Amino acid sequence: MKASDISGMTVVSLQEGAKLGQVDQPLFDLGARQLRALHVKGVSGISVLPFDQIENIGSDAITVVTSQITQTPGADSVGQGLLDLHTLRKLKIVDRDGTFLGTLSEIEFDPMSGQVTQLTAHKGGVLGVGGTTTAIDITANLIVGAELLTVNSNVVNSTIADSDTVDSSTTNSSTVDSATVDAVPENLASKNVTTETTDSPRPPLSPNDPSSADAEAEIPSRRY
Repeated sequence: MKASDISGMTVVSLQEGAKLGQVDQPLFDLGARQLRALHVKGVSGISVLPFDQIENIGSDAITVVTSQITQTPGADSVGQGLLDLHTLRKLKIVDRDGTFLGTLSEIEFDPMSGQVTQLTAHKGGVLGVGGTTTAIDITANLIVGAELLTVNSNVVNSTIADSDTVDSSTTNSSTVDSATVDAVPENLASKNVTTETTDSPRPPLSPNDPSSADAEAEIPSRRY
C-alpha cells in the first residue's frame, strides 16, 4: 500500500461507534523500515495512533477498538523522533557514489505489518511530468539527516525514464525498413513498364514475321 493513499482516511472506533478523525500524516522509522504510527486530526486536534493498535486498514477506513489507545503528541508518545511523510519527501537522496537520485517520491508498506516494502526516488521533469524514477533497494542502509537521506550500499533496483514517447530508434528503424521494402517492388515495376512500353523497333525475327513486312512496306522498292 502507498503511504500517500493512507493520508486522509477516516479512523473509526469500533467500541464507541465514533469517528476519531482523519489521518493527517503517517509516521515512519526508515532506519527500521517500519510505519510506526499515524497522526490523526480530529475535532480536538492532533492525536497519535500507534500502528500496533490498529485493527485493520480497509479500503475506506481504518478501524481501532477504542479511542483510549490514542496518545497526545509529546515526549512520551510513540511518535517521538519519527518523521512524517511530508517531511521525508523534502529530503534529497544521495547514494554512496555521490549520485543525486532525487527526492523521496513514495513509500509503500505492508498494511498488515507496517513493514516498508518499497522506496522510490524521483528527479527531473516539470510539474510532476517526466523525469527519472529510481527504486531503492529495501535492504540498503539508509541514514536520515536534517536535509539528506543517504544510501550507503548498492541501491538501484531499476531506473525508469518517465516519458510517453516511443523509442525513436525503434520507430525510425521500422519506418526505414518499411519504406525500403515498399520501394523495391515499385522501382522494379517502373523499370519493367519502361522496358515493355518502349517505342524502339525490334528487328524482325524471320522473313515471315509481320514486323518484317511492315518494315519492307516503309522502304521504297528497288529495281536491280
